[in-house]
Amino acid sequence: MLGKTTSAIAASALAAAGLLAWSTPVSAETAPQAAAAVPNCVTTSLNDSGATDYLTVYNDCDDNLRIKVLLAYGPDFSCTTIAANGRMSYQWPWPSRFDGLQEC
Repeated sequence: MLGKTTSAIAASALAAAGLLAWSTPVSAETAPQAAAAVPNCVTTSLNDSGATDYLTVYNDCDDNLRIKVLLAYGPDFSCTTIAANGRMSYQWPWPSRFDGLQEC
């Protein structure tokens, strides 16, 4: 009896996957907006070897930039202005992890 139930569940899952694979793509109007990429003159240094992660963002650009640090499994930081040729340091506890930068 267990074999028939397992087979029925597996068949249902495969059928649902087939339906999802053939669904229509999301239109450009409803797709989420892409995050603004930071310029190449912005670099980072990350130390994630302990219970607290430390990130330094370096702005080696000629202009001030507004940067937002994005975290996975935690709240993102607010937009912060980093002066031209300046830097800003951030820290957060585990389990959050660095997920990228966004220009504001």
